[in-house]
Amino acid sequence: AAVGTHTRGAGETKLELDRRHIRRRIDMLNRQLKDMEQQRGLLRSQRTENEIPVLALVGYTNAGKSTLFNRFTNAGVLEEDKLFATLDTTTRKILLPSGREALLTDTVGFIHKLPHQLVKAFRATLEEVVYADILLHVVDASDEKAQLNMTVTTKAMEDLGAGDKPVVTLLNKQDKAGASEMAVHVPYASEEILKISAFSDEDRHAVLEAVDRILDAQQMEISVLLPYSEGRLHDMIRRKGQILEEEFREDGIFLRVRTKKKYASMVGAFQVQA
Repeated sequence: AAVGTHTRGAGETKLELDRRHIRRRIDMLNRQLKDMEQQRGLLRSQRTENEIPVLALVGYTNAGKSTLFNRFTNAGVLEEDKLFATLDTTTRKILLPSGREALLTDTVGFIHKLPHQLVKAFRATLEEVVYADILLHVVDASDEKAQLNMTVTTKAMEDLGAGDKPVVTLLNKQDKAGASEMAVHVPYASEEILKISAFSDEDRHAVLEAVDRILDAQQMEISVLLPYSEGRLHDMIRRKGQILEEEFREDGIFLRVRTKKKYASMVGAFQVQA
């Protein structure tokens, strides 16, 4: 009996040690999540100030997001064919065909009926999509469950508050047998739908051209004559737009500028004919 009691006591002690270790691990992960949120908040404010467009790769797990991210950025991100291979969000700077710089973000893959214990970690990882300018929805077009997978991703985007973002749908893995024969219905409003292979240079270039087209549509060209007293507006439009022409005149500063429509409206009162 004494031996049995001793054995049980030792077991309980180990259980307590395991529980303490797990609690410490959970506390550490929670601290890391808070640090990540603070760092991302700082990065987002810098991006907003510099007006660098942010593109987020989203989609069901194993759709090929990390492969596509690697081919765009040569970043060497994990490409394993398993759940949650990319739990951390990774962001790299890329150059678009127009010469614009953009930030490309890879995100964790979605799954059907995500366990509630993982939701907090996933939300911290996926919050980047809420601040993205354009979503690149990557779909494994060779997967017979492609339709369900698209619906799961779309629902997740809506739940995160990113349901109104411009989306480019990328029907990926066209290099796989049967991909081109799959009848896939896109169950949401998509700016463009492209059949691609992540390994094709031509296809990747077509994706970036589509991004350029969407960014162009979000901007407008405007000519304004800003009085010298409007120094604040002049500074703002210089920071937020691409100056195509500038001339210092007697009655103010003439600017022909390409900028987002919201900034064009802020100087609209001073619009003149070019």
